[in-house]
Amino acid sequence: MLKKLTSYQLAEWEAYSVIHPIGEERSDHRISYLAWIITNLFIQAYGKKGSKLTEFKDYIFDWDATAPKEEKVQSVEEMKSVLMMLAKSQETKKGAKRVREIPKNKKI
Repeated sequence: MLKKLTSYQLAEWEAYSVIHPIGEERSDHRISYLAWIITNLFIQAYGKKGSKLTEFKDYIFDWDATAPKEEKVQSVEEMKSVLMMLAKSQETKKGAKRVREIPKNKKI
């Protein structure tokens, strides 16, 4: 087929590929769109009333990003707060049985 294409036709196909890519860039776009749709469906079905839906631009991977994005640094107090909430959520409630107990007085 390449032997039958003229340089003009080849240039047309290259221009078309730039406007409507078929390769990996297009696949990334399709997967991003799918993830966006599924996330918004779950928010609508299981989210709290009035929850804000996500935006599609948040799901598109930016291959051409030049500037590094600023990352939020978590303070020691925030870390401690999160760990305390996790520990508190794991405490047993009155009458609840533990799923697994470590045997007492047994040597390991």
